[in-house]
Amino acid sequence: MKKTLLLLAGGLSAVIAGCGTASAAKAPSKASHSSSMSPSHGTIATVHEISSNKTAQVVEAGKSATFVLKATTSTNKPAVKEPVTFYIGPMVPLGHGVTNWYKSGTQGASGFITSYSKVTNSQGEASITLSPQPTKHMEMVGVQIGNFNTFSPSAMAGAGLLDTWWTTPSTSPMAPIGDYVKVTPFAVSASSGQKEPLRITAMSPKGPIAGASVDIIAKAPLSSSSSMNGSSGMGGSMSSQGGTTLDTNSSGQVNYTITASSQSMASRPVRIVVSSHMERVAGGMNADIMTH
Repeated sequence: MKKTLLLLAGGLSAVIAGCGTASAAKAPSKASHSSSMSPSHGTIATVHEISSNKTAQVVEAGKSATFVLKATTSTNKPAVKEPVTFYIGPMVPLGHGVTNWYKSGTQGASGFITSYSKVTNSQGEASITLSPQPTKHMEMVGVQIGNFNTFSPSAMAGAGLLDTWWTTPSTSPMAPIGDYVKVTPFAVSASSGQKEPLRITAMSPKGPIAGASVDIIAKAPLSSSSSMNGSSGMGGSMSSQGGTTLDTNSSGQVNYTITASSQSMASRPVRIVVSSHMERVAGGMNADIMTH
């Protein structure tokens, strides 16, 4: 049942208040392609939707983390042989936003990425494996598949962001290892003003997490020409004002509907934070609703 959004418990939210922010920063390597987060004007959108097996996950310190994404067309067919680019934004220590983003294939990204797909396969799938990191290390991941970009290289900010949090059972703040959240879709192209349903699923190694608190904050729509910095809503912050809180059902799920922007070629970031018994189920993440 919907209820007024409450801030996360004081100690935890204070420690990770910057989690998920996507503030503008000087990048070690600039992207050479278009900086728009949506398809270039005059092009036909090939990739309509991007899904991911996990949108945010908690990983044991010293272990790798993998995301598997799938791109589909407007006719729900795999988007095959589409070029893939990832953008890694480390947040170390926790409580501070991203200061540098690293593009896959560059020297700067080599310390964060073990392996990644450069093109989608015959099923429209692409994957990235993040290198093992120490405890209290968090990384956000933006992605471009074909024409669909959840990240703006010029602004160094993302509307759609995956998240990994490395920790140990004794590390504070607590985040249960093996827990993850899946948001479906992770990124989708929609018509102006279209209502787009989101399904958010919280899972643990033992199965669905029932009764988890899911904070959903639909940020203001941002056009591809916007500055797209953290203060304007790209990535958002843990303050989460103006959102809605829902509790997961016995299947660990909640459903929520987002209205796409009425602005052409604009992205609407949707900030999602999940907690259970005052502990974060997983790190911060953003879904991306892009108006075509």
